Amino acid sequence: MTPKQIELASKLEKAFALYGFAEPNVAKLKDYTGTTLKTLYKYFPSKEDMIIGALNYRHSRYISFLEEHCPSSRKEALHHIFERLALWLSSFAPRGCMSLQALASYPDNQQIEAAVNEHKQAVWSWLNEKLQDEVLSNSVFLLHEGMSSAWPTLGDKALTAAQSTLNTLLD
Repeated sequence: MTPKQIELASKLEKAFALYGFAEPNVAKLKDYTGTTLKTLYKYFPSKEDMIIGALNYRHSRYISFLEEHCPSSRKEALHHIFERLALWLSSFAPRGCMSLQALASYPDNQQIEAAVNEHKQAVWSWLNEKLQDEVLSNSVFLLHEGMSSAWPTLGDKALTAAQSTLNTLLD
């Protein structure tokens, strides 16, 4: 992404987090980004492209957020991942996974589906790289996704349940 695309994607991410994906029209997104329609369409030619740009930007932020101060020890890394996920959800995603929300809002859009699938695959790959164990990575990925989905209803209890299940896995 160019610096201007990154700037706009950052603002679009915040707009979609605030308003969801169905409600804001392009005029509202233009206002939220503080740019002109011409500029917005230059970098993101459709609303779907705006969504994908926002999701891609968010993905980069999320992976960097997980990576920050991640311990090298497997057990410590596992606990770090879920503590960071809880912090991410409470700070940036109280309604759960933004990618899944986009997919739910645009279930027939193949480009959005591909962007969501790329994000999920990249999260799994990152987990596998950290854990160096494909079977464990699959289980941790399921816990990660489950915690993200349960967060809007359970909040911190989702973290407690994930950590408890994680401890059982590790024993």
